Amino acid sequence: MAKPVYVFSGFLDAGKTRTIKESLLDPNFNEGERTLIIALEEGDEEYDNEFLAASNSIVVYLDSINELTRQRQAELDIKYCPQRIFIELNGLEDDAILYNEGFAYGWELCQALTIIDSTSFMNYMANMKQFMFNHIKYAETCIFNRADNLDRRYVRNNLKAINHRLDIVYETTSGEDLNGFDEELFGDGDFFDLNNDDFGLWYMDALDHPTKYEGKTVAFNARFVEKHPLYDDVVIMGRPAMVCCANDIQYISITCVNVQYVDIVPDKYYHLKGVIHCQQDEMGQMTCVLYVDDYLQTEAPEDEFVYFN
Repeated sequence: MAKPVYVFSGFLDAGKTRTIKESLLDPNFNEGERTLIIALEEGDEEYDNEFLAASNSIVVYLDSINELTRQRQAELDIKYCPQRIFIELNGLEDDAILYNEGFAYGWELCQALTIIDSTSFMNYMANMKQFMFNHIKYAETCIFNRADNLDRRYVRNNLKAINHRLDIVYETTSGEDLNGFDEELFGDGDFFDLNNDDFGLWYMDALDHPTKYEGKTVAFNARFVEKHPLYDDVVIMGRPAMVCCANDIQYISITCVNVQYVDIVPDKYYHLKGVIHCQQDEMGQMTCVLYVDDYLQTEAPEDEFVYFN
């Protein structure tokens, strides 16, 4: 039987250790399983002996993520015989090193979480965006604590640009969930004529709420990204987005039906107008597809890059 691995990422003092301790002391989560905690940094919160005894856990400290090879994992597995593994990453190291290395035989990634202190988020985005990118890219869930005064629209749009499948959870300073937050940025009209500055915001809203736009007419400016490999009248149109830095430019794009590939000049922009229909993508998730009624070549935006704030 595979041993579940839980990975906790985020910057120092974000609350990773506290979250791990609360999880392992929760009787709904811990039924006495032996847990191995692999910690790659030490903050103000500690794994004290009382906690380790109460949660049936053992903690091993490593100096660097580079030490956490599959061979080292296998050695720890043999030595401690855990039933599950918690890994607390160092906020100033690249999470990709672990995921590229993979896990020991019998270890299986169960969940990857990133913990962020909301009061420091804007500072990290301004000065350490590459590290923030590393923590978000591989996470399934991102927990923002102390989020009472957080600009959640800014958070949602920027983080979804890095990892559009990310589940974002907000907690108050007292630890209560901030539920019922309306993240929909656009109203319930039947026609959405998007200016160049709104394309990124609409795109993120359509990712989270695709069925909202079923049967609605949308118009926007975009450029050719790629042709569908099977159909001459299906192309991918979108805009470049600098989701992390100048070296990490990605296109946010939408599948467009009824656009003839032979009509499209690759480096030009087009004004597209059509009706949205929702379809399942390769991962089984609902996504928006634009059935185009009209498309005409137009001027490129003054700034081609998409921003999400």
